[in-house]
Amino acid sequence: MSAAAVPPPELRPMLATPGVLPAVPGDWAYEVKWDGMRMLVRLPGDGTVGLRSRHGRDVTAQYPELAVLPEALPAGTAALLDAEAVLLGADGRPSFGRLQERMSLYREAAVRAAARTAPVTVLFFDVLWLRGRDTTALPYTARRELLAGLGIGHPRAAVPANWVGTGRLAFDWTRSAGLEGVIAKRLDSRYRPGVRSRDWIKVKHLRTADVVVGGWVPDGPRATACQALLIGTPDPTGLRYAGRVGTGFTERDRRTLAALLRPLRQQAPPFTANLAALREEAGREVHWVRPVTDGEVEYLEQTSGGRLRQPVWRGLRGDAAEEAPY
Repeated sequence: MSAAAVPPPELRPMLATPGVLPAVPGDWAYEVKWDGMRMLVRLPGDGTVGLRSRHGRDVTAQYPELAVLPEALPAGTAALLDAEAVLLGADGRPSFGRLQERMSLYREAAVRAAARTAPVTVLFFDVLWLRGRDTTALPYTARRELLAGLGIGHPRAAVPANWVGTGRLAFDWTRSAGLEGVIAKRLDSRYRPGVRSRDWIKVKHLRTADVVVGGWVPDGPRATACQALLIGTPDPTGLRYAGRVGTGFTERDRRTLAALLRPLRQQAPPFTANLAALREEAGREVHWVRPVTDGEVEYLEQTSGGRLRQPVWRGLRGDAAEEAPY
């Protein structure tokens, strides 16, 4: 079997660790942190394409406009590439809200209509496998050279530039451009599939937190929409209550959250820490839920008691974002 005929393997993406800009900037390269959907793009070299989400779910059918991706590479090239799918908003920046709507469409007619009116673009930033060769053990710099050598340039695909050794410049530029932040990647780092590594550091401009939904307040007796969420953050003792978020939702978000959370109802709150603050919710019509729904919020600061001040909902994350019933 020729190298071109060897199919790419099934792998999971490497993950970054939240942090700050590295103290020794010259040892790192810096890439834009895109507010999109992480995916691995599998190109067997036969003109077909396979798309896997961060959690390994096959999402190929949800993005028919990406069937053209083999055209972006030299003919017959077999590869497994790491990428972020983005959907640009009216201001030219990635809009996760619009992308989230695409992520949750499954009916063929709806998917094809959205592919025409709101197509996604794939931004490639790493090579895991190329022409029959596993490249994960190569250093970051060598993998970027391989990626550049593919000459990717297409209306539905691109390879964004990176900055080597100039972290502050990259950070300031992404902030001025209204982007989410940067990913710092150690120049000599190998690609570690499925591992969250300190070799990749994500640095955001806004204070954001990954949260878990532990309860919700319905908007009306029929509970068809969500008025507010009670959120928590992981803690050594379980789930620490972090406050209540009631802003940042679209009307569609409110209906989606209600449909997602109703089947998860349980009798008792799932929070195990910061319970004094939780008692402030006494008397409210709170529906407690199993703590399996992940989301992200922006906030002003974290109090000494662990509550997030002025949290604003940014959206579902992880499996919940991919499976939300829009």
